[in-house]
Amino acid sequence: MLKRLRFIILFSLGAACSGLAEKPVRSGGREQIPEWATNVVKSLEFGVLLEVEASLSDAAGRSESDIILATAAFDFEASFSEWLVGHVGLLWEQYDTEENNLDEAFITLHAHNEIPLYFLAGRFYLPVGKFESVFISDPLTLELAEIHKSAAMIGYDGQWMQLGAGMFNGDVKEGVPIGDDGDSTIEDAYAAVSITPCEGVQFGCYWLSDLMESDAQAELGEELAQEAGYEKHGGAGAFAHIHMGPLTLNAEYVSAIGEYDLVDGRYAPDALHLEAAIQLCEKCTVGLKYENSSDLFATRSTAPLSFADKYPGEVTGLAVVYALYKNTTVSAEYLHVEDLDNNERGDAVTVQLALQI
Repeated sequence: MLKRLRFIILFSLGAACSGLAEKPVRSGGREQIPEWATNVVKSLEFGVLLEVEASLSDAAGRSESDIILATAAFDFEASFSEWLVGHVGLLWEQYDTEENNLDEAFITLHAHNEIPLYFLAGRFYLPVGKFESVFISDPLTLELAEIHKSAAMIGYDGQWMQLGAGMFNGDVKEGVPIGDDGDSTIEDAYAAVSITPCEGVQFGCYWLSDLMESDAQAELGEELAQEAGYEKHGGAGAFAHIHMGPLTLNAEYVSAIGEYDLVDGRYAPDALHLEAAIQLCEKCTVGLKYENSSDLFATRSTAPLSFADKYPGEVTGLAVVYALYKNTTVSAEYLHVEDLDNNERGDAVTVQLALQI
């Protein structure tokens, strides 16, 4: 199928550029596809991810079960020259991204091979957070800090050091009504640095000018920005990733820089993720994790003023990942969660079948 798709793209590129070529190359009376178009198609790289999940949970006095197509993702990347690369990613997640499926679309301009500088522009995931995990469920650090926006970034991708910094126009504007696009000022920024001293070891830290701009906090942030006393605060985090033989360790912490002073109190979200995974054999990996969070909510009501949909204050979990076939895995996880809304607790079991090409 990929060969068929390449042929279609190759034919389309050739047809699109034939009118632009000053002297089309002909062979036997037929126009030939330009060399640059052929090179672009040869450089195409595709990626497909499908994840189906079945879950059972008993939390806050309520039992739930479900079977969903959790993820359907498609990525492709093409090199138009040694220094110009285009990337497009499509993502469909049941209950989350069913309406807007354009996940990423950006252009990367690379400097000379001997100088690992680059410029990136478009819609992409900002380098805020590591979020490594063998678990099915996302880490609480990701729930707090993951962010993808239309932005610009300059970076350095060296052998042992990686740097990145950029700016974007955020959605959370103090005093601007929710949904009002009147304020189009670029006033948000971010920066990240990571160090890879040796193979399998990486340490890093990052900063975001407004933590309420993150994907999971943006809606809540727009609500907070309408309240008296609201003042923007940034967020910062750090991570450590160590992979030694069969053992992988991940630690990450992210927090707001300062407290949001609100009418009904102060809000200062943070999250911690600790995880250890060991590969028992060629096909089987087992992971353990511990997480905690403070002031981490998804929504806020206005009558009366109160936070709701609280993320767990504490999570402990066990995961098992087994490689069924090449590119196919089946995973299972058990989570025990504490400190939900009204100090409720609960348990959840999830099984996932994933195909990645």
